[in-house]
Amino acid sequence: MINIDIRKAFDSISWSFLQSVLTGLGFPEVMIHWIMVCITTPKYSISFNGGLHGYFKGERGLRQGDPLSPYLFILGMDYLSRSLTKLKEDRNFKFHPKCKKLQISHLIFADDLLLFAKGETYSVHKLYQCFKTFGEVSGLEANTDRKIDELCRIFLWGKDEHSSKVPLVAWDKVCLGMKQGGLGIYSAQIWNSASALRSIWFIHSNKESLWIKWIHENYLKHEDIWQVEARSGDSWMWKQLLRIRNKVMAVLGGADNTKTLIMSSCKNSTPILSILYMNLSATVISVPWYKTVWGGLNVPKHSFISWLAIQNRLLTQDRLLKRGIISSNQCCLCTGQISESRDHLFFECTFSSYIWNSIMDWMNFKKKSCNWNQVWNWFSSMRGKSLQVKLRRLVLTTTIYCIWRERNARLFTQKISTADHLIKVIMFEASTIILNNPTNRV
Repeated sequence: MINIDIRKAFDSISWSFLQSVLTGLGFPEVMIHWIMVCITTPKYSISFNGGLHGYFKGERGLRQGDPLSPYLFILGMDYLSRSLTKLKEDRNFKFHPKCKKLQISHLIFADDLLLFAKGETYSVHKLYQCFKTFGEVSGLEANTDRKIDELCRIFLWGKDEHSSKVPLVAWDKVCLGMKQGGLGIYSAQIWNSASALRSIWFIHSNKESLWIKWIHENYLKHEDIWQVEARSGDSWMWKQLLRIRNKVMAVLGGADNTKTLIMSSCKNSTPILSILYMNLSATVISVPWYKTVWGGLNVPKHSFISWLAIQNRLLTQDRLLKRGIISSNQCCLCTGQISESRDHLFFECTFSSYIWNSIMDWMNFKKKSCNWNQVWNWFSSMRGKSLQVKLRRLVLTTTIYCIWRERNARLFTQKISTADHLIKVIMFEASTIILNNPTNRV
């Protein structure tokens, strides 16, 4: 069995290929013209620092959310399905031993493709040739770099030559929703469990689908999906499916509770994967600083640094000293012999307090404080969606980002900017963000 994930399927499919498919299926020329106009005329803009800039014309792909796109994609994948189905006419092609009776050579679900054949050179090569030919005419390719939790961790925290860098925030926390203090990144582990449970539910409730008939004939053999145990000769994938089932049932307290959870995730008797994912995720209360960090005008890179700072996860010198990475601790922004910590950097330091007081004067703040906890308690208590509230959140996260950037520049590149220069930079960046945002988003 070969499992193929098609790389960026909707974004990569060839327009000329779709036109040829429609023509080959006998669609009227006028209708083909209308369809091609719909998929070839859109133009795209780039979102940069919160604002939209310019536009460019696409050259391939289907738009996500367009009601026409799924139907066209299915017609494109049907081309591959027909090619694979023709393999049964090749006497030298050998089906997978467990697929021979039903003559199954493939299963397709959206951009996921399962290919089945006997484990011998000729049959596997025929599968490869079918997919290769399909890729050449359609523009679609196999994705050899599927995103899993480990790849996401490396992307977020980085990796040096020999090993991954130490994560600043636990992955479970990262995968929480933004309102719960995380980054809203989906956990591949929980998503995999949700997908497995949905498949188990289909096996439990639907006996007519071809692949479910195959499961019953080869694995269940009149046993209950909630009680069947893996056998020594079963496939790795089937064993993993049952392993996840057992793990979830152990956490939830049995099959009945698991069924109840799945049913609560259904719409029109079909489990919705995103709802099932949320139901499997831990319930965590919302954090009070969510809107301050991720406010409507805030720039993502500013928000990310503020997100680390509010949790005291920035690698300030006091934390590096505890880890044994450095042997001394002295703030590089101050002239005195004062240790660096998060609360000192923001904004007890004479350098940063001068900047923050100047920014508060510029914004006409009625309340003023350079104490970290007081500042965040004050901002967390702000209510409403007014422009003034959004601007205050914007200047806070921008100030934190610029001070942290200045601190790093002094430590690692020995470049020094004055406090007055930094104030101008903060004002400029905040003003630029405001000017680049449409008024209806403010």
